[in-house]
Amino acid sequence: MFNLRRAAAAIAVAITAASLAGCGGGSDDEVEPEQGKLYYGYYQEDPLNNPEDPTPGTLVLNLPSGPGSFSGQMPFSYVGCIGGADIGTVTGQRTDTGMTGQWTGVVDNAPVGGAYVGSYDSAKDQFSGTYTNAGGKVHVSGPNDCSHDIAANGTWKLYGETVTTPSNFVVSSTGGVTPTWSWPNLGNTVYYLVRVFDQKCLAASVTSADCMMGEGQTLLNRIAYPAEFPSAKPLKDGGSYLVAVHAVDVADGWKQIGFTTRIDKP
Repeated sequence: MFNLRRAAAAIAVAITAASLAGCGGGSDDEVEPEQGKLYYGYYQEDPLNNPEDPTPGTLVLNLPSGPGSFSGQMPFSYVGCIGGADIGTVTGQRTDTGMTGQWTGVVDNAPVGGAYVGSYDSAKDQFSGTYTNAGGKVHVSGPNDCSHDIAANGTWKLYGETVTTPSNFVVSSTGGVTPTWSWPNLGNTVYYLVRVFDQKCLAASVTSADCMMGEGQTLLNRIAYPAEFPSAKPLKDGGSYLVAVHAVDVADGWKQIGFTTRIDKP
């Protein structure tokens, strides 16, 4: 979905700069809405349908404890062809065993959206499933020869608590309102997508674009906030922030090989 071919070229030039940093754990002490529970996870574009750039992204939903309506967001990117964050909206109905719903949004001025469907694993408190883009695969072009593709379908997963997959992919923080986050190096052809969300904002209005504080990409296994996050909003003392890190292996068909989350409370 993003213009990641430029990232592949950057990796070829800069991969020798990658290095290891220390890692640590995050807290599960999360801020929750008055009704429902925040679930954090990811979506992954289908690499067979979109082998050019099958991008992963973050997914945040507020789900009721039983059958009922839900809503949430699936941010697209600051790093597309047009600056700024495009935030997709997800709505639907939860059942005892899963969910059905719709997603809609705009990516670089291209309308997108379609159906969500998934099942619930009560033992793990996790949801997973598939989504489709009603318009099929979409090619997007922009200024300066920028282009990328939006897949016709993909998969998604949501977790009821913070998660580290694989188990060693733990993100650590130096703390404060200008933290540096770090994690283990997962390979020499891997880049990392990092997103930061205001949990209090999500608890109040999970679909609000204002809840995403910033997005950064790096070839290293560390990133500084806000210096390395274009258009980042400042973190505040007393706040509660979700940090989600996606590890994407360019040499393995843009496959997401790691996903980790933590809660930072400056």
